[in-house]
Amino acid sequence: MVRIDPDYPPRALRGEIEGWAEVQFSVTATGAVRDVVVIDSDPKNVFDAAVLEAVARWRYNPKVEGGVAVERVGMRTRILFELDRAQAR
Repeated sequence: MVRIDPDYPPRALRGEIEGWAEVQFSVTATGAVRDVVVIDSDPKNVFDAAVLEAVARWRYNPKVEGGVAVERVGMRTRILFELDRAQAR
């Protein structure tokens, strides 16, 4: 699995804004991510673009059923944006 951390939006970093974004997506039979959508975030629209860009680049090991790789739909995750972690980078 490859998980790329999103960049902390510069405006949020300057404003010392922390928050989160929750996304839903599908993982194809090849392990690529598609159909990424933000389903909730706080504060609204601050971290959405950064999360969408990062999650679209994630890669997974495909799910195998009966010896065949299959798509997974409706995967969800919440990504936190915390100043301590951003400044440590």
